[in-house]
Amino acid sequence: MAFLQDASLILAPTGLAAAGAASAVAWYFQRAALRANQALKEGLARVKIRDEEVVHLATVRLPALAASPAPTDPAHAGPLLHPQLGATPFGMALQGLMKQTATLVGDVRHRAETAAHDQVQALLQPLAGMVNRQQSAMVQVLGTATDERVLAHAFTVDHTATLLSQRMDIIRVLLGEDVASGHPDLPLMTVLAGARSRVQDYTRVQTAAGREDAVRSRVAGPVAVALGELMENAARHSTPKSPVSVQVVEVEGGLCVVVDSIGPMLRQAEYQRAAALLPGQSRPRLTGLGGRLGFTAVGVLARQYGFQAWLDSSWGGGVRAVLHLPRHLLVRPLVADEPQQHRSPTDGAGTTAVRADAGQRLATFSRAARDAGQAPPQPGNPPARPGAQGAGWAADGREAR
Repeated sequence: MAFLQDASLILAPTGLAAAGAASAVAWYFQRAALRANQALKEGLARVKIRDEEVVHLATVRLPALAASPAPTDPAHAGPLLHPQLGATPFGMALQGLMKQTATLVGDVRHRAETAAHDQVQALLQPLAGMVNRQQSAMVQVLGTATDERVLAHAFTVDHTATLLSQRMDIIRVLLGEDVASGHPDLPLMTVLAGARSRVQDYTRVQTAAGREDAVRSRVAGPVAVALGELMENAARHSTPKSPVSVQVVEVEGGLCVVVDSIGPMLRQAEYQRAAALLPGQSRPRLTGLGGRLGFTAVGVLARQYGFQAWLDSSWGGGVRAVLHLPRHLLVRPLVADEPQQHRSPTDGAGTTAVRADAGQRLATFSRAARDAGQAPPQPGNPPARPGAQGAGWAADGREAR
């Protein structure tokens, strides 16, 4: 009995030590479990951040870079979704990937643009030669023929060739080629006549009385091309048979040619999209033009030759297009004979407008119109600024080109 009591006394401290050791071990593993759980949470958070960054790269940054007008600059792709990753190997790897992608996209776009330019130019060059020959031949026909029916058909063919030449000039502008003519300074009214001849429904275009101002040689052709496009859009995208009014308004620092049309209101978004093309703030890409050729070309001409163009609302609820010619692009005065107005072969109630000298007059106009806007054949209310509400739109919903 005494032995058992002594044993209990001896074992008592040993049991207490074991309990303490077990408690210490439990505490250690508990802390380790907490640390492991915390590390797991932090690891999952890092994985989540990286996943979000990769998704952001694929859905936001890469598409933004591809759509950017300057894809070679990775800054156009936007910043990292999680800026704290920028100093990590993962973030630096993503930024390196963006730089490589930007270089690749820029190279692909450049090669595609070069190929498109070369193909379009290869198609355009033979057409330009044929159109020039056709126009020269039609001027001779108009100057020598006397039969009224021959004159009527010849006039139609000649006018169609002029319309084709206008479309080709628009393409040449978008190709970056020069459309300046080799002619001397031309009277402004000659330039307006040349622009009017480039309108399909030209009989609706009403030009105001003449002025003595002349347009300098290097810009006469480009101005005729630009005004022809503005007049064509006004005639095409307005109420049928309504007049298209062209007036020259003297403003401080130059002249404004104002083209007014009548028609229903244009949807604001479409108006803004069309108006944004005219300032020509950036060079267009052939591979990104879509169908917006005309206004894009006008913007290119305005930027290249130093005049301005914009859209505004018209008094008739239609489109008002304004082309501003600074004083340094004008010569004043210039004494010169003005060409005859472009007339239809017939007018009035079936009364024949073509008389004995009609062929010569039409040939004179055709030649003057060509002088105003085309280079010689190569071998082998003052208008308001943009921002006004509303503009014109055709009844069938056609969009300005």
